[in-house]
Amino acid sequence: MARILRINMSELRASTEDVPESYRKFGGRGLTSCIVGSEVPPTCDPLGEDNKLVFAPGILGGTTVPCSGRLSVGAKSPMTKGIKEANTGGAMGQKLARLGYKAIIFEGKAKEPTSLKIDKNGVSFSSASSYTGIGSYEILEKLKSQYGDKMCAAWTGPAGDMGLEAASIIFTTPDLHLRVAARGGLGAVMGSKNLKTFVVDDPDSNFVEVQDKDTLKENVKVITKYVLNDHFAQGLRKLGTPQIVMITQTAGALPTKNYSAGQFEKAEQISGEYMEELLKNRPNGESVHRCMEGCIISCSNVYTDDKGELIVSGIEYETIALIGSNCLIGDLDTVARINRVCNDVGVDTMDIGGALAVAMEAGLIPWGDGDAALKLVGEIAQGTKNGRMIGGGVKVTGEKLGVKRIPHVKGQCLSGYDPRILKGTGVTFATSPQGADHTAGIVLPGPHDPKYNPVASTGQAVKSQFMQSWMAAVDTLGLCMMIGMPIMEAGPGLDQNLIKCVSAVTGESLGEKYLTELGNSVLEIERRFNTAAGFTNKDDRLPQFFYEESNAPGAPVFDVPEEEIDSVHNY
Repeated sequence: MARILRINMSELRASTEDVPESYRKFGGRGLTSCIVGSEVPPTCDPLGEDNKLVFAPGILGGTTVPCSGRLSVGAKSPMTKGIKEANTGGAMGQKLARLGYKAIIFEGKAKEPTSLKIDKNGVSFSSASSYTGIGSYEILEKLKSQYGDKMCAAWTGPAGDMGLEAASIIFTTPDLHLRVAARGGLGAVMGSKNLKTFVVDDPDSNFVEVQDKDTLKENVKVITKYVLNDHFAQGLRKLGTPQIVMITQTAGALPTKNYSAGQFEKAEQISGEYMEELLKNRPNGESVHRCMEGCIISCSNVYTDDKGELIVSGIEYETIALIGSNCLIGDLDTVARINRVCNDVGVDTMDIGGALAVAMEAGLIPWGDGDAALKLVGEIAQGTKNGRMIGGGVKVTGEKLGVKRIPHVKGQCLSGYDPRILKGTGVTFATSPQGADHTAGIVLPGPHDPKYNPVASTGQAVKSQFMQSWMAAVDTLGLCMMIGMPIMEAGPGLDQNLIKCVSAVTGESLGEKYLTELGNSVLEIERRFNTAAGFTNKDDRLPQFFYEESNAPGAPVFDVPEEEIDSVHNY
């Protein structure tokens, strides 16, 4: 039976314990939020010893369900000051599940930077002095030299060591590229505990218990067949997430010039279609790439220069939108190089893209100047005044520079969808306990819901509430949203196959409303924590400029009534 591993960083002591009854129905985001909600004081200092950092694979982690290897990282956020889950691909979700860990809870604070390793012999601690003060790519090479190329690892970059609000946690893929638990500043929480690197080695381990293997196999086959034939998933298998650039551009919803416009004149030059053709002619480039075992979509990429040298893997839509069009940077190589520096220093590309745009609006650097943006992001590692400001994210940067148009909710930058055009997504940005976050319940039009009008001023709350609940369930199962969306869009039927997969793994009899009930229970936990932390309905609002400014002549503003926004969580 899976157990919880508790790591006391103050005492450098590890212990395992049975999973409490109140935690058992959860995994992934549901479990991280449940543990944070139960064990972390809502009003505590996010960078103090009372906060805890939780890693949890999903309920389906370590199984044959496709795309089920995501990892949730949870804590109280130094950015939003509320509950936070940051989600990542890579190898660790699968490895922790196969080692038999339902969650790992880090608490306390080590006296000095510390490295931790988990393998079949248990947990060991060592000094991380040789890993401090260096960037992610150098850390990766040192870890490979020390532990070989079969390990997986997590670490903080210099931004986490400095406690910057946009600091992220870096993870490795099975082929040792980098993936990021980016949102909410959880890298700063990891840094505050003096946990520098965390290595997992699980040769030949598989403690995942499946109660009904035949039923699991049967339903996995149904889900896989459907997803492989889904139109959007097929696009992802060809162009990766950058295919979304031209979709949002066409809809007028591509964040441009600090969300003052919805279309970018150089959008085609930063699109998935452009990237695919570019990488065809570059050695070692790949327009599609798997970030974890069991992925059937491969929506990431390996982006190289014209000599075949790696720039970054991968560059995703959200990064392109926030660092590219939002900053009027129309050169994909430049966006990729800024992405690399963000990974190296360990910061969220979305919040950094937002911070760069408000810095441009303030006149600190010129609009569209990619070289100046690259230099400014490079100052984060140097710890300069401007570097620390940008490393704090969009809200910190906007307030320090006196910018009025700061695109954030609860301190976190909006992701790559303009809420004036996609108003259901705008409601999610406003009301999610996670802050403005595309993974928390993006609402999109499409053939699955032909009557839905994304620019209507009413009827958005019910769409947002459903998607927030759905994505909370998807994150709790450990699924990637890129498979969660096609399953949702299939309508009634395929969701029941997913429920049967869960039942086959756990041995529990689950009702047809299991996913909705699971998602709602996670949202209730998160809302309860935020309320105790001092949040009110006033925190569930978009910045005022979205209500007052359109992003194109004749285009709408965000005008969903406040009473409808406040109804989202009245389920």
